[in-house]
Amino acid sequence: MPSRGLTFLVLAFWLLAAFATPPATAADKDTLVIAIDTLGAQVMDPIADTRAPHAHYHAPVWDSLVGFDLERGGIGPGVAERWERPADGKSWTFYLRRGQRFHNGDPVTAHDVKFSLERTMSPESIASGAAALRRAIERIEVVDDLTVRVHTRGVIPHFAASLSRAVFMEGSVMPKKYFEKVGEKGFREKPVGSGPWKFVRNVPGDRIEYEAVDYPHWRGTPQFKRLMLLLVPEQSTRLAMVRTGEASIASLGPEAIKEARAGGMKIVSVPGTMQAVYQFWGLYRPEAKASPLTDVRVREALSLAIDRQQIIDHVMAKQAQWPLPFATFRYSSDMDVARWDDWAKTALRHDPARARKLLADAGHPNGFPLTFWNTALPGTPFMVQIGEAVAGFWEKIGVKVDMKTIEWGAFDPMGRGEQKGLVGTASMYRTAGRPEPAPRYITTFISTGVQHLFGDSQHCPAICQEADRAYEAVVSEKDDARRTAATNRMIETVARSWIAVPIIEGMGYWAVNPKRVGFFKPIPGRHEFGDVAERMPRPEQKPWPN
Repeated sequence: MPSRGLTFLVLAFWLLAAFATPPATAADKDTLVIAIDTLGAQVMDPIADTRAPHAHYHAPVWDSLVGFDLERGGIGPGVAERWERPADGKSWTFYLRRGQRFHNGDPVTAHDVKFSLERTMSPESIASGAAALRRAIERIEVVDDLTVRVHTRGVIPHFAASLSRAVFMEGSVMPKKYFEKVGEKGFREKPVGSGPWKFVRNVPGDRIEYEAVDYPHWRGTPQFKRLMLLLVPEQSTRLAMVRTGEASIASLGPEAIKEARAGGMKIVSVPGTMQAVYQFWGLYRPEAKASPLTDVRVREALSLAIDRQQIIDHVMAKQAQWPLPFATFRYSSDMDVARWDDWAKTALRHDPARARKLLADAGHPNGFPLTFWNTALPGTPFMVQIGEAVAGFWEKIGVKVDMKTIEWGAFDPMGRGEQKGLVGTASMYRTAGRPEPAPRYITTFISTGVQHLFGDSQHCPAICQEADRAYEAVVSEKDDARRTAATNRMIETVARSWIAVPIIEGMGYWAVNPKRVGFFKPIPGRHEFGDVAERMPRPEQKPWPN
């Protein structure tokens, strides 16, 4: 029999363990915990990350020179409350808000903006838009402490948008004096910004922690004292954490929406974050000459065969929208949104009878074989299910689909260079939300672009030349009204080709524990919540509607 003293020691040990180890249940009410599937490179420096997830964890700390339109989506005021171009269109003057300060107390000035842009353009920068900035900027001039003028190499009508987090992180404003004092290593270990959250700790592969500023902030003063971003790759684990209150919010895919609702969670769907599209490769090349896909009637028939509403309702659990033309959204600028909304309702309709007639008119009444690469870009695994649905609709009109489901890592290199393995085939693809269409069009359709679906420098048929001219007319136009007309012509060129065709407009999806966070609205087109956390209320401040 154990002695009374030993029994006491064992009991004391277990009591100590019980009180020393916090329970893995609900987080404290002052901490906003967001569980996400990726933290990217998890480097706390705006010039040291190239992938989209950096917006999750950079945005709380750093403000951007140009911000968001919180209600509509697209760009709006940021560190700069306004900006303007002169008549020649070759410079941009940004006027900064008064009273902004960094977390160490230093004021935010035009000198910091100049320093930040030049650092982003530096040879050390691997920021995704660094090369574009190097090409665009001739010099940067500090007019006064609250005014900075950027001189560009020619007319660049979308330059301001490129400095918004609605696009990339290249507009992040960093503190010049602090950086010069602590150096790059010190800056990355203890980053300082002017955002509504101060950096506390970065645990690679696990979490990043922040604390709220203790003064009013123009983006919104946080209602929680602390913010924690947790890396939780498994979706089932993220949902369990939200259900129990261990996390307040978690990212999820559409396939998990029904489960989340059954668990008492609220669903926040962010409109306009992406488009799922299918596209045809290399139809201009000589080796594709005999392909049925070179006939525009065949390509239009394939679109008419698709029942997009069924995909929205069943594959996307009704958490998706009817798309507009390629890479355009209801918050897009430089285009007639109402016109293209009307176009989409008719042109993208489900009309299998018309599809079969077009195939017959093109000489393929019994269909034809088609190789279809079904792949999903990172962060959108549901693209594979969309691709399966699309293939099913095509088979109903007689097309014999050879489905090749492939990981993105294997497919991505195939789309570069000459693309020989893709010529005459179709694939799933995705576009991301941006304030204006032109940057996506140069990537996809222009002869010098990465994908060059219409042609390349050796083979540029009439539609390729037309697209090149249409794009150049957009990006060289200084007048806003004329640029809108030019953008509509560029969209028209692509839409009537049926070579890259939108399937659905997707959303970003989040599960929320209504006992941990009150009702809030996301920013259209902004899946990442790094620019939303400061506007999230406590549940007692704004309960969720039933």
